[in-house]
This record gives sequence, C-alpha cells and structure tokens, in this order.
Amino acid sequence: MNGKKLSLALILVIGNVFLSQAAQLPQNDSAFFSQMNQIQILLRQKSSSLAESKKALSKETIYQDIIHRLSGSAVPHSFVRRALFNPKTKIIPAILGLFHRPAEKMPYAEYRKRFMTKPNIDFGAAFYQKHAELLSQIKEDYPVDPLILVSLVGVETRWGHVTGNIPVISALYTIAAKIPALSDWARQELAAYMELCYKGNISPQSIKGSYAGAFGYFQFMPSSYNAYAVDFDGDGVKSWKSWPDVLASVAHYLIAHGYAPGDSSPGSAIWNSVYAYNPSDNYVRAVLELREKISDKLSSQ
Repeated sequence: MNGKKLSLALILVIGNVFLSQAAQLPQNDSAFFSQMNQIQILLRQKSSSLAESKKALSKETIYQDIIHRLSGSAVPHSFVRRALFNPKTKIIPAILGLFHRPAEKMPYAEYRKRFMTKPNIDFGAAFYQKHAELLSQIKEDYPVDPLILVSLVGVETRWGHVTGNIPVISALYTIAAKIPALSDWARQELAAYMELCYKGNISPQSIKGSYAGAFGYFQFMPSSYNAYAVDFDGDGVKSWKSWPDVLASVAHYLIAHGYAPGDSSPGSAIWNSVYAYNPSDNYVRAVLELREKISDKLSSQ
C-alpha cells in the first residue's frame, strides 16, 4: 500500500457500457469506487481539472522521470526501458473515458445495496469459517478484528473474485501520459511498480488490476504494496493473491494507520484506519456494516 491506495460526498457511478476490450471492468467493481474516490482527492489537492491532454506525454519523458525517481535504487535503467517501451505498454483509450464520467452523490442507502446482499453476507461468513485458523494466527501478530479484515476484502474485491483485468503498467502509463492532473501521481506509482517487479523478478506486463493501477485481492497500489505487503506464510514471496499474505498485509496497513481495539464510531481509531484504506465515509460504513452482518450470520449458525 505505500504508493498504492474519495471523498465523503462524491462516489462515482460506473456507466452501463465501457468502451474497449482491454479495459472492460465489472459494473459492480467496488475497486472502481475506491480508485475514483482517491483520484477525486488528488484533484482537489491540485485544484486542477481532469481534462485529457491532447498530446500525450512521451514515453521518453516518462522514462526519464521514472529513472530520476528510482535514483539510488537497485533497479537497472535497462529494466525500466524494456518494460516501458514494450509494445504491450500502451495507452488504453477506454480508461480515459472512465475519468470523464460525471460524478454523482450517492446516498449511503443506495451505496450499501452493492454490498449488503444475502450472497455477500453468506459468502463472507463462509470465508471467515474457512480461514478461521489463519485469521487467528494473523491476529497474534497484527491485533486487528478478523471480521474487519474479512469484510474489507469483501468490499474491495468480493473476496478475490473482482480484481480487474487491465495490465497495471498500461493503466498507469495511460494516466501518466494523458491526464496532466494525475500524471505526477501515476509516474510515482510507475516507479514503485518497476521496483516491485524488479525485486520480485516479475514481468511488468503480467500483473492485471483496476483501471487506476490497483491490483490483487487487497487492491493495493504499487507504492502501498511496497510499503505494507508482508510475507506471512514465510514462502519468501509477498503475494497479492495468497490469503495468508493478503489478510496479514491488510492488517499491517490498518495497524500502521492507527488501528486500535475499541469502538468503531466516526473518529475512532478503527474508523480512521479503515478510512485511510479508502478515504470515503460511505466506504467505511459499508465495511463496518458488512462486518456486523457477517457476525450476525455466524452467530445464527
């Protein structure tokens, strides 16, 4: 989650049809809401528009910027150049269309309907039961309520079922090249992504995620992955699709952002740590409500 992982009132709604094959996203993809919220915050901080640049920032310019950001790291220049100038690293026009969709205020009563469904609650309870021993082990190292971990990954990716299918490198390159207001952020994430791939001996073209570059069961951005992902199962690899590593990484992130046992009311340590994961009141309310629904389901069994 370092460079990886908007607003209280702004929750963006996905349109019915997306434009391109490579950028097809499920309409109920909660990662869409998560990433658009983050992007709205970035835009407000920059006081900038989301206008698409008529002329793309060149790959060479982006390459030089990434090299500068990676100064002092072990990542070879040749690794970055091969990844960025690979023909598969390309602008995906459909991503730009997503950024131009109008934002709407979504009342929580509407937002929650996406998550508080019987199938979600039933699956969340079954997921908890299946991973109860693992969750107990994680709690020993990262004292986070296991049900919050379960509900959070449920809201993020439907427990790993909705993680996105867009190449992360192309998603970030598209944003860096074509959306000036977000270019600096995307270039920082590209640098983090290069470091992630080089250290993990991973092909930069191989990881797929959301249109904004988040990936894995936990939907971390590359910088967040570099900062907070952990190898909990001890196999020598930090994995974004292995539940021991994913759940422990989420717990690590929450702890690092102030999680402490207690009540979960607005302003509490629990509320604030989940809010840090995705700065949206609606998001936090959904995570906490789903946690209660799953708990009730488990109690009734």
